[in-house]
Amino acid sequence: RRTTLPSAAPRHPLVTGRTALRVMTDDDIDAVVTYRTRPNVYRWLSHGGLASAQLREKFQRRIERMTKPSDERSEVQFVVEREGHVIGDCGFAISRAWTKDDAPTPHLVARIHYALDDAVIGQGIGTEVVRALVDHAFSLPDVHRVQADVFAGNIASGRVLEKLRFRREGYFVDDGVDQPDSSAEPIEDRRLAHLGGRCDLLERSGKP
Repeated sequence: RRTTLPSAAPRHPLVTGRTALRVMTDDDIDAVVTYRTRPNVYRWLSHGGLASAQLREKFQRRIERMTKPSDERSEVQFVVEREGHVIGDCGFAISRAWTKDDAPTPHLVARIHYALDDAVIGQGIGTEVVRALVDHAFSLPDVHRVQADVFAGNIASGRVLEKLRFRREGYFVDDGVDQPDSSAEPIEDRRLAHLGGRCDLLERSGKP
């Protein structure tokens, strides 16, 4: 019989050199919506250009799911703070590793996600945040793999992951459909990578 997966939420914030990753609450949602509705941020996010109300609902659901781990999935959602201000968000969902014929397995996979306020891009904060996120994921019982999906044109995000010993495993082709955003300037890399649903699949094993 399968048991409920472990809670992924830590008891205390995850502290990096310049930031703290704190479990998100409802009071943080407006700050997150502020930067996630900017074209320079959402162009590389899977949800694309959502309205503020849609984003609020999305994060309210994530917060609710944190309190309801099941035998199939467990989630955690953080805000990234610097000097008391929210400058980003990140998190991951844990699920059971794939097995042939759905054979029982204790092995778990964490799939991470992250976004930063465009005002702090290029300062190395992304590397700090993702390192803390990955280290926390591997600290949980039975997590043996951490995975991240990034758009092929998002070179900066790919470099962050590769610095942290992720390896490029492959591409998803025609895995989704992008709805063009008339408010954003056309970006060739986004059109090639995103409209075709082409994503990089990067993975880091828990073993050296």
